[in-house]
Amino acid sequence: MARTRQSGHGPVLRLAVADDHRLLPEAVRALLEPDADIEIAGVAYQADRILTLLGEVRPDLLLLDPHMPGLDGLALIDTLRASHPAVAVVLLTESPDPSLTNAALARGAKGVILKGSDPAALAPALREAAHSGQSEIARELSVSRATVKVRLRQARERFDARVEALRALVDRAIFGNDYDWL
Repeated sequence: MARTRQSGHGPVLRLAVADDHRLLPEAVRALLEPDADIEIAGVAYQADRILTLLGEVRPDLLLLDPHMPGLDGLALIDTLRASHPAVAVVLLTESPDPSLTNAALARGAKGVILKGSDPAALAPALREAAHSGQSEIARELSVSRATVKVRLRQARERFDARVEALRALVDRAIFGNDYDWL
């Protein structure tokens, strides 16, 4: 989904930021400046400028404050899915709200970042949203892909242990010992 222009780190991701606080996009720009693979292509400070901005700059990602005045962030996600389906939407919000997170993910947002998050987590989260988003399992659980991988590995280990215990029981029942026929 990233544009064809290359940086030293691969394709450059074009980011649009929509937030009514003028300082926030500048802070995001400063945080991302060392990351040559993410550039801020445009900023919207008013809710009614977001769709126009997306049409003008054609970003890969939209970092969206869903609580901008005059904006229903969830309804905008629906509109974006219809008018700009290639744009990955990541919400940027002040406080955790599980109902907002679940509704946003269900409507197609790729993630939610808290404004109080570790600044070093911003660029990796944006890359993840742009390149693969969350897997369906991660979306369903509202956890990261890494967490899903760990949980799947743990489930596989538990499954393997249960299969081994069942195999030993069958061996004992049939052969009277652990014959290891599997």
